[in-house]
Amino acid sequence: MKHLLVLLSAVGMMALGTPTYAQVAGAQSLPAGAQEQITNGPVAEMVSDSSCRLGWSSRAAGNMSVQYGPERGQMSQKAEAQDSADGRNHHVELTGLQPNTRYFFQVMRDGQPVGGVGTFRTVGSGDPPEKSKAIIPQ
Repeated sequence: MKHLLVLLSAVGMMALGTPTYAQVAGAQSLPAGAQEQITNGPVAEMVSDSSCRLGWSSRAAGNMSVQYGPERGQMSQKAEAQDSADGRNHHVELTGLQPNTRYFFQVMRDGQPVGGVGTFRTVGSGDPPEKSKAIIPQ
């Protein structure tokens, strides 16, 4: 009976237009299970005029990489992530970037998108790198 009440409550909230967790988190616009695979990040830990270091954590180990590029529809560059000992903390260095340029990136796990598309902007030519206060453990 308790499970039925929870189900009816969730259905009723959706029917009334009250946002559910999935709607607030944007999970409905992502592939099934994609939102749950990343537990922290991704975070641009350091951004210079020619590189960016990204970090994130995931629930399970897997072959992680990042596809990226200056256009959302043209993320043709790829970088393989380096994993922590347990395989759940990931870091990747994106190099060869242009100064003062917006880039888009997509975390991939075993060749499949994980989470949404992220973005960052490199600093101006010769400007000091910017560091995030949020760091993913190594």
